[in-house]
Amino acid sequence: MSFATRVAIDSDADMEEHIPDTVREEEEAEVEEEKTPWPDLLPELLDLVSLHLSAPDFSSFRRVCTSWRSITNPVLRLLPPSADFFRRGTPILATVHDDFCSFFDPIHNAALRADFPELAGTRLRVAGAGDWLLLTRGKQGVFFFNVSERVTVPLPDLDMFAIDVVCFSGPPDTPGCTVIAATHSLREIYSLRRGEAAWTYHEFEHKRSYAANCAPVMLGDRCYMLRSRGDTVGFDYKEWEDLGDDDCYYHDMYADRPEPLRKWRRGRIDQCFLAEDGGELLAVFLGYDETRVSVFGLDVGAKTWRKVDRLENKMMFISQGSCLVVDAVVRGTGNKIYLPKSRGGHGMFYSFATNKFHTFLDDLPRKRSEFIKEVKPSCAWIQVPAGARNIKPFTW
Repeated sequence: MSFATRVAIDSDADMEEHIPDTVREEEEAEVEEEKTPWPDLLPELLDLVSLHLSAPDFSSFRRVCTSWRSITNPVLRLLPPSADFFRRGTPILATVHDDFCSFFDPIHNAALRADFPELAGTRLRVAGAGDWLLLTRGKQGVFFFNVSERVTVPLPDLDMFAIDVVCFSGPPDTPGCTVIAATHSLREIYSLRRGEAAWTYHEFEHKRSYAANCAPVMLGDRCYMLRSRGDTVGFDYKEWEDLGDDDCYYHDMYADRPEPLRKWRRGRIDQCFLAEDGGELLAVFLGYDETRVSVFGLDVGAKTWRKVDRLENKMMFISQGSCLVVDAVVRGTGNKIYLPKSRGGHGMFYSFATNKFHTFLDDLPRKRSEFIKEVKPSCAWIQVPAGARNIKPFTW
């Protein structure tokens, strides 16, 4: 160190020693006033901060201190309808009520209520191709509805009294879109391709009673249906177009239920769901025992199942109206199965990491019965495409 540098340092030290105590105390007090403790932040400010947090981040936010924990979730306030809500990029649970629709985003803990007069008195049957819904009104009315563009597309009438499962192959505004509707036993199946003026009836020949109770999955030219006890049947619905009225219709793929399910006592499967992930079929089985949650992947070619113990960085959303598997884009949301239900305004999920049911707000796992019971059937998961669209009303 040079002599000049030492002199400068010593001079600074001497000057600091000669600062009056009263001046130093005033400066320190001003600094302390500027350092407002985090727990003392105004609730209004905390509200604004939490408004922009995802569900996992909000959970961490509430663990900072007691005062922060007192903040409820302002994101759960009903938001006005807007394109921004639907284009968050994460799946949204759409539920059709008697005179309005509700939408819930479990990843961002955002809820929205929208008045859609065109959906009054309808039943939501299935969702697909992003944000397209297929609904029925009365005994025979069938139509498509696009959530973000509010476009209604009527379909030919069909007696829906005995119809239990419905699916469609792609966006209704694209050529070749096909709708499949089936009875509970899968013995009576109806198909309707875009441009057709009436439904085609197919008497499906099979020796077993399949009792399908979840939305089928359409991959390519095939339609796959999951039986309530775990069997899966698939058929090429486009080949049916070449058959005559007197021909019989058969499935061309049958897979027996996964081996582990055979150890479950009869009737112990509470609910089951079928999803698609990158061309692979995934089946989810919920048992009455709260620890019984099993996921299997189906090799369609070999007709064999494999046990799925992790989803890695993917999220699965299940409901009777649709099932989605998507990449997790928010930290802490992957490797989970999201249910079509909320508790206290917070979405419920099953975690592969803990093998238990949770909400992001809960500190402790919840019992399975609190999550599954009283799930409304008229709901389905949708995912609005990010890109801008301009869907106009069209004739089927």
